[in-house]
Amino acid sequence: MASRFAVHIVCSDQPRNGKSLLARVLSDFLLLDGRDPFLIDISHPEGTLRNYFPGRTVLVDFSNIRGQMKAFDTIMQAPGRDYVIDVSSPYLDRFCEAAKNLNLSDAFREVDLAMAVFFVVDAAPDSLKAAAWAEKMLKADIFVPVRNTAVGSALPARFDGMTLNMPRLDPELHAIIENRRFSLRTFLQGDEADVPVRLRPRLKDFLQSVMTELRAVAPALSLVRLRSGAA
Repeated sequence: MASRFAVHIVCSDQPRNGKSLLARVLSDFLLLDGRDPFLIDISHPEGTLRNYFPGRTVLVDFSNIRGQMKAFDTIMQAPGRDYVIDVSSPYLDRFCEAAKNLNLSDAFREVDLAMAVFFVVDAAPDSLKAAAWAEKMLKADIFVPVRNTAVGSALPARFDGMTLNMPRLDPELHAIIENRRFSLRTFLQGDEADVPVRLRPRLKDFLQSVMTELRAVAPALSLVRLRSGAA
């Protein structure tokens, strides 16, 4: 039977480039699609993602073995749902090495979980090298380099493969949506009171653009699920 669920890993080698915002939009995208994702926040002690989804997020300290095992055991003990893992840049190397040592991609497939990785490629040339290294280490079913217009990217304009593009978000909107009580999902569902009227179209355009990009990834992930089911 083909896998119905996936582990979505959002990561980067650099901080402050929209990675956690993408993880947040991805989580709301899954919720709006009727999914029930559980989130694993590897940004101890900040808990960036947990701030917005406190009821469905576990914050783990990946600096020690106990935290690493907690992150992976959380998934393996309950594989019947989608997951989003937000990997803070200081833990990228450790996360990839642990994933390789545990043969994580194979372990996920054994419990009918697909793996999709979204890597935000920063402006520094070394970020592209880091993305290539992470792809090799993680062995995901789908690896999607991400270009954030707001910070620039070393990802070539003409890239042979699937990519995701994040448009620039108005700085005023950043200040509004960073409030931990602000929900992107409820905004899209019609609760717009916390956003000034003049800024509402801009936020809608941003969210719809990113979610359209995420929706384009879905067919490729579905194909992976079908292939795994046929194997």
